[in-house]
Amino acid sequence: MPKVIENSNNLTTGTSVSSGTFARFMDAFGPFAAGGRIAVAVSGGPDSMALCHLSKEWADFRGLRVVGLTVDHRLRDEGRTESQQVSKWLEAVEMEHETLTWEQGESVKALDRSPQAAARDARFGLLCGWCRENDIVALMTAHHADDQAETFLYRLVRGSGVNGLAAIAPETMRNEVRILRPLLKASKADLISTCGSHGQDWVNDPSNGDDAFARVRLRRIMTALEQEGLHRDRLLKTVDHMARAKSAIDAAVDELMDSSSMRADEGPIEIDVAALNEAPEEIGLRCLARCLMQVSGAVYPPRFDSLTSLYKALDPTKWSDRTLHGCQLRMKSTQLVVSLESRER
Repeated sequence: MPKVIENSNNLTTGTSVSSGTFARFMDAFGPFAAGGRIAVAVSGGPDSMALCHLSKEWADFRGLRVVGLTVDHRLRDEGRTESQQVSKWLEAVEMEHETLTWEQGESVKALDRSPQAAARDARFGLLCGWCRENDIVALMTAHHADDQAETFLYRLVRGSGVNGLAAIAPETMRNEVRILRPLLKASKADLISTCGSHGQDWVNDPSNGDDAFARVRLRRIMTALEQEGLHRDRLLKTVDHMARAKSAIDAAVDELMDSSSMRADEGPIEIDVAALNEAPEEIGLRCLARCLMQVSGAVYPPRFDSLTSLYKALDPTKWSDRTLHGCQLRMKSTQLVVSLESRER
């Protein structure tokens, strides 16, 4: 049986997120036409259970329908019973619920000592696939302010640049599905309080206390940093600074791509080498990364070292064809041609 935590207002000093506050969070994502359906990724923890209640109230008032989606990764024996528990909770508030099963989970668990990355990709694959097949207008996840701070620290440790330090974006597209994260301004404590105000229990995730996971170790580091004055709110201000910088850089990349590249029918991209070399290095690198991602369909950019090596080699007089990130790169006069790598290769 899953370990269910009974709600208690004594568990937290957070402030419950009101329906008005949540509506303001959602205003940032623009209007939604009545009659549509929105999905919520729900694990059964306090974060996603709070989001279920808030989104249900918000959607009912606007003539929308909300469906909760739970993924059973088949990595833990409790997964099936946890999804059944979530289904009962959502049924009690008249909210639709679907459980999506990762059939390969058991075999991946047996082969991989650390299957979390594969499970994460599988989770988004299942969630986005279901949303596309069922005409869902957006998928909401319950990432919150504490997740944002942890992500910033995690990427700082890994030596990330501006993109990484901008941490979790409020809105992204993945597999043609619009993904919204309306709770990034609310803390974990706030969401626990929200569960308390709705009389909502939740499922405890045992990995939250396991030092084998980087996010658990980072929480302990954050506690030490707070004692030195580096509080979560200061980290979040830095994230905001990085997000603004990222937005400005992205705008410059858009301008360079529009003026110096061309692509027909989702085929190869051709981009002017001189324009890449004349642009600030950061802009040129990002243009290259974007070309590679667009052609290959990859979600993430290539490794920075590989990208930098490609950028430094952009001299038509010394060029030799190469492959990177699932793409083939060749030179046509003064144009770099980025095409999908052939299957034979």
